[in-house]
Amino acid sequence: MTLLDPSPAGPEMLEDAVSSAVRGRWPRRLCAATATPLIVAGCMPAWFGLLASWHRPLLCSLALQAIIVVLLLALELVIPHPTLARRPPGTLHMIVFYNLAATAVAVVLPSFVYVPLARAVGLGLGLAALWPTTWPLWAQIVGLLLVVDFSSYWWHRLEHRPPARHEWMWRLHSVHHAPTHFDLWMGPQVHPLDVAIFGLVGYALVALLGAPPLAIEAGAFFASIVGAMHHLRAETRCGWLNRLFPFGDNHVVHHSRLPQEDGNYGNITTLFDQLFGSYVAPRVDPAPVGAWSLAPDYPQRDLGFQLRSPFGRYWQRAKGSSAPAAG
Repeated sequence: MTLLDPSPAGPEMLEDAVSSAVRGRWPRRLCAATATPLIVAGCMPAWFGLLASWHRPLLCSLALQAIIVVLLLALELVIPHPTLARRPPGTLHMIVFYNLAATAVAVVLPSFVYVPLARAVGLGLGLAALWPTTWPLWAQIVGLLLVVDFSSYWWHRLEHRPPARHEWMWRLHSVHHAPTHFDLWMGPQVHPLDVAIFGLVGYALVALLGAPPLAIEAGAFFASIVGAMHHLRAETRCGWLNRLFPFGDNHVVHHSRLPQEDGNYGNITTLFDQLFGSYVAPRVDPAPVGAWSLAPDYPQRDLGFQLRSPFGRYWQRAKGSSAPAAG
């Protein structure tokens, strides 16, 4: 038995042992309400502090991301969510592939392809002059996050509700909604093409408009931390803070099997969900997770099929003959 590929009895025993330290009602609720907000509040000061020593923005991001992932895994052990299903055994290869692939695509393409090319095009077309370079760096980062979240919000929303001729958008994104469990490891279970498009939609625009690389890297780091917390299989009760950021108790609703709960598309903030009527309030007892339009026998352990599932005849098997069309 390992933590990454547990036997059915292993997770229960480990969680019971670790979470015993916070079995009390108030310690558990305090941890659930404050742990993830404290990580959000502290990640940027930690990033800039490390940057002052290392002077390598991307390296700072990767190092702190690794540390925060460890903290989030600890939260899943200390305050595990009482109703969300655990990852089934026999899916270690899925974890390894998707986590490595998503990390590689999300780091390499924006850092070395999208941003340099978009900045060059923006300079050539004169669009780079649109960026408010005279603003303080913190204000540029906030502005960048709002622009990125606006563009990625609409892309994410369109993936769930694509126009009739663009069903391929949901086909790609459905790979992320296929799992019937919910935890930190399933967050990166995203089709590599979907990751590539999200990076393009999210960061090419701000680079085209002339955002400086330091602001882009700082914003991308913050977005990655908020994104990592989306899929925590931990008890989080962040209350009104979900009106600012999509914490785990907000985002689990987004993965509901119930089509009427389709919403909460914001990746960095919940601002645009509230502005455009797609905000769905968190529930203490969230509905089971999964994609309502996929077949009940969707192969959760077949990596090859999942990578092919958006295409041709594979999609017919993925959604099932009687499942309603996406959108």
